[in-house]
Amino acid sequence: MIQVRDLKKYYNRGSIKALDGITVDIDRGDVMVVIGPSGSGKSTFLRSLNLLEQPTGGSIFFNGVDITKPKFPDKDGKLVKVDIDHHRQKMGMVFQHFNLFPHMTIMDNMTLAPIQVKHMNKAEAEEKALTLLDRVGLKDRAGAYPIQLSGGQKQRIAIVRALMMEPEVMLFDEPTSALDPEMVGEVLEVMKELAQEGMTMVVVTHEMGFAREVGNRVLFMADGKLLEEGTPVDIFEHPKHPRLQDFLSKVL
Repeated sequence: MIQVRDLKKYYNRGSIKALDGITVDIDRGDVMVVIGPSGSGKSTFLRSLNLLEQPTGGSIFFNGVDITKPKFPDKDGKLVKVDIDHHRQKMGMVFQHFNLFPHMTIMDNMTLAPIQVKHMNKAEAEEKALTLLDRVGLKDRAGAYPIQLSGGQKQRIAIVRALMMEPEVMLFDEPTSALDPEMVGEVLEVMKELAQEGMTMVVVTHEMGFAREVGNRVLFMADGKLLEEGTPVDIFEHPKHPRLQDFLSKVL
């Protein structure tokens, strides 16, 4: 689904290499978990996948289209403009800090994009929203405002809000790191259910238990480089790179 080739993101005229030549394939149905120390480039990598970060170099192919280029050849060889907004609609994004509109009810937060962007009618959007809210146990909070919800509830809302757009892939940027410890489980449970249903997911997280149990592929990044990738068994039980061995000795 997504092919990343020699992805680079440099700051300060190249003196800071947030991403330094990342190459990886993300297949449909993958639950790819990205781990590594703070400052390793994990979030920059994730945010580059839908061009929230503009790469310095390299290519990102999404469903065969290089979204880093302004134009791509269609099936007749004619150059066509890349519609990045169209591609972003297929990538749901969940951030650390929920990003719910505080002045809008939960229902309005959830139906805004489908109505405005996908031109879904209001009744259909609200019915879909209630179905998704019911799924995460928050149907009774549809009329509430974000300030009335706990952090775990807000993050569950953020996840189902992204699902309203029927994305092909979900990107999670440390979705539990801003939560109190007792709220982490309820958010990871929703993500686990998504994975079991076959949703393609890329998850940047410090939750090693989730990476082990739910991920089918794990990437280890440090200093802007992809140093090791493999199954959870490969990464957690048979780490090869000394940097990964050192990291795991501190977090497990």
